[in-house]
Amino acid sequence: MKVFFDDGNIVNLERKDGHLYLYFRMIQTGGNSESFILDTGAFMTVLSRNTALSYGYDKLPKIVTIIKGLTGEEPADFVRIPNLKILNITMINVPVLIPHSKRLKQNIVGLNVLEYFKYCIDTENDKMYIMLNPKPRHYHGILACEKVIVD
Repeated sequence: MKVFFDDGNIVNLERKDGHLYLYFRMIQTGGNSESFILDTGAFMTVLSRNTALSYGYDKLPKIVTIIKGLTGEEPADFVRIPNLKILNITMINVPVLIPHSKRLKQNIVGLNVLEYFKYCIDTENDKMYIMLNPKPRHYHGILACEKVIVD
């Protein structure tokens, strides 16, 4: 399958500390952008506790779960944030995890958000070509029932 991206679908990535970062807008804050580590190996999108507190996401309805990752296990809140803007596409009711500790300093975009897009990552030029995927299918059913298993 061939996918063609036009010039309006290019996101510049920032390379620092061994990671690629991109910026998404949290709508209800008046247009502020937050940086996210691009992690195609992460199942779920994770907001740092500091980011969640600054937007009031800690007050949203939540389900407590456990994040299992390279740094071990820790409790986290599974919440659905109201809006996340990527390019000109506003995603609503976006499922994210918010760790209870403040150890994680960066936000991470995972496959549960990336599956809604077709994308190509050009690491040589630090660009991501991205467009809406009209038929996301991998994680939609799991997230709709709010059962979260993170490995």
